[in-house]
Amino acid sequence: MRCLIIAGGEVDRSFLRQIYDSMDDAYVIGADKGVIYASEAGIKIDKAIGDFDSVSTEEKIRISELYDTELLVPEKDDTDTEHALRYAMSKRPEEIIMMGCTGSRLDHTFSSVRILKSACDEGISAYIQDKTNRIRVAKGEVRINKEDAFGKYISIIPYGDKAEGITLRGFKYPLENYTMPAERGLGISNEIIADEAYIYSDDHLIIMETID
Repeated sequence: MRCLIIAGGEVDRSFLRQIYDSMDDAYVIGADKGVIYASEAGIKIDKAIGDFDSVSTEEKIRISELYDTELLVPEKDDTDTEHALRYAMSKRPEEIIMMGCTGSRLDHTFSSVRILKSACDEGISAYIQDKTNRIRVAKGEVRINKEDAFGKYISIIPYGDKAEGITLRGFKYPLENYTMPAERGLGISNEIIADEAYIYSDDHLIIMETID
């Protein structure tokens, strides 16, 4: 099973529909205003989760009438997106795609990237996706076929204060058993030059594939 989470950030409706259509009958979770985005894209929601403080009172009532809804209180210790991700992980899917996690609210974007680590630690492939970026958190070995890469550029960022044992092969700028401090930009905007790129790290990395 594959799972699609639609959160309340910026979402291109046509691109959302494109991703949904490529997922072959995905289980869909709408987080807060993501339920509205799904409806606008003609996507059926399997589960609605959130405090729904980003929708009108009428929309909130309508959501509870139409969908299997988990209503959260605004005064909580996690975001709607984090709660939705934990719910998705409980279903043990092969893959989770998260959309609506980027946009003008950089605090929510930063939080959404950080929570990808929980899926990584559970052995579940999870990505944040928008029109120009695909983001994951990984540890150990990652291989990316050049023809399957989302964009031209691949950026490697330590999840913590540093990442040890970084090896990059098949890239324009290779590394071998390198320790990368978080404050350095050495891992930004690399490019795949071989048919397959190899990434290894002893520690968690944020890996961003970017079109431009």
